[in-house]
Amino acid sequence: MSAWVGPTVAISLLIIALCVLGVVIGVLIAGRQLASKSEHLATELSGLRDELGPALRALNRMGEGGAEVAMLAKEEMREIVYTTRRVRKDFEKTSKRLRHRVNDFDALLEVVQEEVEETALDVTAALRTARTGSGMIGQLRRLIKPQRRGRG
Repeated sequence: MSAWVGPTVAISLLIIALCVLGVVIGVLIAGRQLASKSEHLATELSGLRDELGPALRALNRMGEGGAEVAMLAKEEMREIVYTTRRVRKDFEKTSKRLRHRVNDFDALLEVVQEEVEETALDVTAALRTARTGSGMIGQLRRLIKPQRRGRG
């Protein structure tokens, strides 16, 4: 073997060892920085958790309150629908009764109109009879006041 092979292999191994050592040092430095950053991140997350905890609890309470309000609104809407249904049914019943009463009133007006017409005809007939003098008033007058005989 040649004399240069041994030193070349040794130098190559030294360079490889230095590269591995550089990689290890780089990994150690990156690991320390990562550890430092993760501690800093953990501290910030802890601070955020402390700050967000009350806000999240408040949001949960608001959510519960919102759910209660939504439930109350839903119940109120049910009651409103129930009430409007009752009012509509009452209105329909009243409308039917009103139609029946209007029909009854119309029939009553027809009967009254017929009676008024018959009475008007009777009054007219009585007036004609009274004008002629041969009516009932004239006969009553003759019965009440006897005629004098012997006028002359």
